[in-house]
Amino acid sequence: MRVIFATALLCVALSGCTTYREVHDYIYGPPRFIVFFSGDSAALTPDARTIVKAAAARINSTHPASVVIAAGVTAGDNMELSAPRFAAVHDELVADGVSEDLIARSAIVDPKLVEAAGKTSTADQRAEIKLLDKAP
Repeated sequence: MRVIFATALLCVALSGCTTYREVHDYIYGPPRFIVFFSGDSAALTPDARTIVKAAAARINSTHPASVVIAAGVTAGDNMELSAPRFAAVHDELVADGVSEDLIARSAIVDPKLVEAAGKTSTADQRAEIKLLDKAP
């Protein structure tokens, strides 16, 4: 009888639990990976490739509903300026096993400066990979 009661109590206690990932995403928002580019280049640096590989591993392990690549744009929101950087990140994700059907394109329209590794970067020098539970 004690075993049945203990098992029932354990089941009730665990039913209220949620995963760490769900709590983290609720507090901090969906996971995002930021890839920085140098100057006017659209080529991925070795550090950027490492970040994209980490994003691909997370995507392949968590299976989000959608993955958005938001490539930086300069003032005026000219999406054409972000196309080569979007393509570089997109192609690397696909090469790392992410389905093209999951990937959507967006823009970083906020030109705020970002401080990373002691360097200041504007929105047009980065791309963000966001994992979403719902399709955009």
